[in-house]
Amino acid sequence: MAFNKWSQLNPSAKKILSPDLGIRSWDEIDSEQKQTIWLHFFNKGWFDKDEKTYRTIARFNEDNKARSFCNHIQQHGGPHYVYSSLDDCCPKKAQNDFNYIFHREVQDVFYELISYYVSALENDILDENKADRFKNLFNDISNQFGLNVLLGPDGFVLKQDVKIIEDIYIPVLNFLSDKKWESVTRDLNDANIAYLKDREEGYSACITHTISALQAFLQIMVYGKIGKGNIADLIKEAQSKKLIPGDAFSTKIFKDIESVLMQERQEKGHPHPKKEYANEKIARLILNLAMVFMQHCIQN
Repeated sequence: MAFNKWSQLNPSAKKILSPDLGIRSWDEIDSEQKQTIWLHFFNKGWFDKDEKTYRTIARFNEDNKARSFCNHIQQHGGPHYVYSSLDDCCPKKAQNDFNYIFHREVQDVFYELISYYVSALENDILDENKADRFKNLFNDISNQFGLNVLLGPDGFVLKQDVKIIEDIYIPVLNFLSDKKWESVTRDLNDANIAYLKDREEGYSACITHTISALQAFLQIMVYGKIGKGNIADLIKEAQSKKLIPGDAFSTKIFKDIESVLMQERQEKGHPHPKKEYANEKIARLILNLAMVFMQHCIQN
């Protein structure tokens, strides 16, 4: 029999040990908390002075020439090698840049850097599970510190109710991980990036990218490639081919969701003339509706 923790006997202790911090952007995390988060990663071997960190920073620097976020590696030059192996000097400089971005740069830059780091981990042929271990730690930290994103199979996922993430987002994103759905996941990633800009224009762009993802999803399902067809016609075609549920209940769900999506795109999305900009609540609703729609389709 396991020894009961004090917090199991005294619920008020849970509020002290694990306070509910809500959902916060990276920019809302203060410098002291960022250092605590850094140490949680660093003490487990991440962001170390190693080749993964160097490759991440070198590629990030190469892809963002107009504004240098990596002054240490930029000034250092390189890469430098000793007997065909990367010299220690380069990873040290790269870690300095990683540390600076982690602690000092805004959310857009930090999350972009993390996506580069995950890509470097996924390319590690000697340890195929390394990226998954990092994602698990990132998501644990995200939940405990109230960050606004999680790391999914193919990119960032906006923080939602846990049940929505587990029952809808993760199954759908796992299904879409096949290269066949690459254009769908690209638009979903663009939708998430636009949402995270935390501005009216971003929320409106999020709606447009989300609906484009759903349209691409149906086009690939019906025709095997993206190209033609609006959502309403594609739904009918997919149902006639028995690719998605065609019962009365499903048909009503699809029709209602499609009606909401088209109305919001017309009024608040791009590139249509907007009656008004979207807000965070509407953008999140559209993302959730699209994911519910796709989940219902793949359960067929």
